[in-house]
Amino acid sequence: MTKKIDGCTHLIRRDGKIVHVITHLNDLPKNGVVHLKGDKIYTFDEFKKSHIHDHDELVPNDELIIVSDY
Repeated sequence: MTKKIDGCTHLIRRDGKIVHVITHLNDLPKNGVVHLKGDKIYTFDEFKKSHIHDHDELVPNDELIIVSDY
């Protein structure tokens, strides 16, 4: 039985390469597969305007994948 989760994942690309993957998902399973489908593509400026609390995600960081519950 599949279960729906709420939230989103930001996959940030620069120069054709993935530089960050940040998730804001709720109720992640202890075991299993979370299937994500992209539904929007933003320019960096559009992202800043629409995600006013997530600007720090665009700052380069050595930690490429950040998984968090909200």
